[in-house]
Amino acid sequence: MIFFYQFLFLIITYLISAIPFGLIFGKVFAKVDIREFGSKNIGATNATRILGKKLGFLTLIFDSLKGTIMVIIGRFSFYESNHLHLFLVLVSFVAICAHIYPIYLKFKGGKGIATTIGTIIALDFSVGILAVCFWILTFVSFRVSAVASLVSIFSTTIFSTAYGAPLSQIIFCWAVFILVFVRHKENIMRLLTGEEKKI
Repeated sequence: MIFFYQFLFLIITYLISAIPFGLIFGKVFAKVDIREFGSKNIGATNATRILGKKLGFLTLIFDSLKGTIMVIIGRFSFYESNHLHLFLVLVSFVAICAHIYPIYLKFKGGKGIATTIGTIIALDFSVGILAVCFWILTFVSFRVSAVASLVSIFSTTIFSTAYGAPLSQIIFCWAVFILVFVRHKENIMRLLTGEEKKI
């Protein structure tokens, strides 16, 4: 029976994590559809460019929390599960995929950085905080969100491997990095041609 409840929880995780907060905040507070401006992305970076720092920061927080909260709820709801960490890895991955491929927007969502870091903080606090630190350091150095994002997510694979995290977490971090890398292919092309905008 527990597997049924876990499956149901994964569905709920997807539906909640697919909520496009950047789009909602843009329409509610600025009467703007951020999908029509800038990078046309619903994430925090484009929200900051189009809506300003306050709404951009709000988007960052909510996109992060929708992953964090679901992992925390999953941890406390299924704490007696024999494979709790593996289940939480699945919750994390579903939350990230929901943000990137939201059913509400015909599966055209964000790039998943805020949600990824949010879920990793809840999954493995030390790795998550180190990823945040790497994002900040890289961003301060280069002022390019895409570079900071890629370095930050890649760092989770290194940290998880270095201190001997469960294999499921290491595989999860690599899978997410590949997914994020693919989502940033246009940014990477602009970086190679020197056309990527700084913030």
